[in-house]
Amino acid sequence: MILHISRVSALFALVGLGAYYLINTESFVYLGDKLAVEFENERNSSLQLELDKNKSDALITALYKERSKMRQSIEDLEVSVEKLKKDFELTAPLMEKTKKEHELSDSAIKEVIELVKKSEVPLQSLKSDNESLFSRHENLSNERTESLEKLSELRKSADSLQGDLTALTKERETAESNFLTKKDDILSEIKHPGHLYFGDQVEVLVSSKAPSGQGIFIDLGSSSGLLGDMMFLANKKLSPDEIPLIFKSTVVEDEFSYLEFKQLGNSSETLSVEDGQKLFLIRTGDSNTTE
Repeated sequence: MILHISRVSALFALVGLGAYYLINTESFVYLGDKLAVEFENERNSSLQLELDKNKSDALITALYKERSKMRQSIEDLEVSVEKLKKDFELTAPLMEKTKKEHELSDSAIKEVIELVKKSEVPLQSLKSDNESLFSRHENLSNERTESLEKLSELRKSADSLQGDLTALTKERETAESNFLTKKDDILSEIKHPGHLYFGDQVEVLVSSKAPSGQGIFIDLGSSSGLLGDMMFLANKKLSPDEIPLIFKSTVVEDEFSYLEFKQLGNSSETLSVEDGQKLFLIRTGDSNTTE
């Protein structure tokens, strides 16, 4: 009896399962199609992500090449400007010396003229005595003429140097402006990684200088885009003539960081900063730094 009841129950269960499958067949097919669509979307997204990555890499490479060319051009212009400044500084003392000689010559000529006027009354009797004065007058006149010619040449040279200096200064400003414009155009096409990237600049405040003198604490942390082991160029003011400081972020918290002082290449050899001082940090890198 129990066996018979079990068989009947199993039969009803099998029939019910078959009916459930027939009723929900449409739902099963719909879920399969949706899953296939999702898989296709995932493949398309992966492909698009790879294309965006390749494009970003190409843009970054172009930026580095352009920045290298601009930096070399600016450095060459700075060397030329510095040479012209030195030439101008060397010319200035010569001009001043020639001017003084000219003033002395004018004074001496005036004295000789006065003596000649006094000697004109007894001219015949004093002619032999004043012969040396006439000779001196002639010599001083010649010296005065030579001094005036030399002064004129030095003035022309100084004017030429000043013109070259002005032209080079404008050329340097134009090159720097073109570089910044090109940099902004390229950076506008690059997806920002969400933290400070190479070339990014921030202004920070020195909270305190380490007692060891080998680093500083700043009021900027990971919440503002800093990460560990980042390298920075630091300047007290935005001037190309200032020798930069080199720092490396070794401790980074949400709202503050510790930057370790480094000495690389032509960077400053001393940590000359004070508590409460503002610094301009520019993200950079070295041969051991990777993104």
